[in-house]
Amino acid sequence: MNETGRLRLPLLLDGATGTEYMKAGMPSGICVEQWAGEHPGIVRDVVCRYADAGSDIVYAPTFLANAGNLKMYGLSEQAAELNGKIVGIVRESLAARDVKIAGDMSTTGLMCEPFGDTEFVHIVGIYAEQASALAEAGVDLLVVETMSSLAECRAAVVAARQTGLPVFLTMTVDKEGRTMWGDDILASLVVLQDMGITAFGMNCSEGPDDMIPIFERIAPYAKIPLIAKPNAGNPALTPVQFSDRCAALLRRGVSIIGGCCGTDPDYISALRHMLDSFDIDCVHIPPADYKIIAAARSVYYLNDDLEYSEPIFCEVDMADALLEVSGQSCDAVLVHLDTPDDGYRFSLNAHMVDKPVAFESESVEALENALLHYHGKALVVSTSCELSHDLLEEIASRYGAIVM
Repeated sequence: MNETGRLRLPLLLDGATGTEYMKAGMPSGICVEQWAGEHPGIVRDVVCRYADAGSDIVYAPTFLANAGNLKMYGLSEQAAELNGKIVGIVRESLAARDVKIAGDMSTTGLMCEPFGDTEFVHIVGIYAEQASALAEAGVDLLVVETMSSLAECRAAVVAARQTGLPVFLTMTVDKEGRTMWGDDILASLVVLQDMGITAFGMNCSEGPDDMIPIFERIAPYAKIPLIAKPNAGNPALTPVQFSDRCAALLRRGVSIIGGCCGTDPDYISALRHMLDSFDIDCVHIPPADYKIIAAARSVYYLNDDLEYSEPIFCEVDMADALLEVSGQSCDAVLVHLDTPDDGYRFSLNAHMVDKPVAFESESVEALENALLHYHGKALVVSTSCELSHDLLEEIASRYGAIVM
């Protein structure tokens, strides 16, 4: 990554952190981030060994240092201070090395409405606090990792991009490419890459072999670099075996590679050796052929001549109307918005829609709020709308939506 934040590929990330801390004596059942802040020597040793093994980017161990998770330890008020302290340790440790530092972010442990009690904007605020603290502490980029909810991914991205830093995002999925909440990895890529993230991929849950078919499926749709940070496998691969399997991921379109659970500096060193002899320019993935693509928990392929449903008006309980329209022979469900509250109301009912969603509105605020709360790649209908096409494009671009 150069001074302007542009990627120079391929890039090598680091390996596991928690297991390295456990080897150094970290007990279980504690706040890892608090422990890291209290043991700067161990943090220094781990990040330096990864840098010396060849990592281009090393993650600061701020993984769960957000107010949502810290609350269970009575530390939610110390989120900004803890992030700054940990990044300070890492920056001082790596000052003499040519390596970039990533501020690490992950789940808040909270469940977004309507399946939980937490408002989406509250989760955005939690991530915004951590992202701001990491940026102020001097990280070079932000990494949102081990994510299992597209809704929470969107909250993290909305918050993180306010810093102006590059944002990497990786999700953890099963062998079918679905998260524990049922979100599909391809749909997540389609939604998130147009929200402005810098790179997208997977980490943690699978070894490199199990990631291969998933990357084969999503690579043709990727407009941004793809990341793989697989675990060491079960049973664990040796470092050389691991790097050989990761070379297969590079041939499937991955250009940012690292290790997760079970990997250590020896694995990163083996990856460095493999990467230095790998010709990334020889990898060519033909792009997927489609006209229009929308997504939520699934991906929808559309043509120019869309047929919309009759307009659906937003109410607190929209179940009957949405279930009825889902059974109609239309290409997309058209949702009419009058006020900002309409977008919020629809978000509480959107899970009942199994078709692409299109919004129409004469209100900038209503449209903005609907796109903020909708956890998918929506359509914005410009016909019969007095708002200018340029203004609609500006609003839609912030949330990866498409103006029709």
